[in-house]
Amino acid sequence: MLELNDDTIFEIIEKEELVLIDFYASWCGSCRMAAPMFERVANEEGVKIFKIDVEKNPKIKGSLELPGLPSVGCFKNGEPLDLINVTKEDVFRDFVKKMKV
Repeated sequence: MLELNDDTIFEIIEKEELVLIDFYASWCGSCRMAAPMFERVANEEGVKIFKIDVEKNPKIKGSLELPGLPSVGCFKNGEPLDLINVTKEDVFRDFVKKMKV
């Protein structure tokens, strides 16, 4: 997963047709455990996924209301579609499939 920052996240969101972004914090154990699953499922579903540490990037942290960590946001054609706080693979896979439609 490619790491984004406050400067690159908006470029990726606007450039990619459909993109997932893993919003995490380095201190978050659930985030570290879920990251490999996020990447694997996104790859299996053919969706690009990136990650951003919200603690190190105050601009993005201030512009979103995250439901918790880890959260994954889906953006399509530069617009936010949905944001989910998830650690379970089946729930995440269903989310990705729904966003692809």
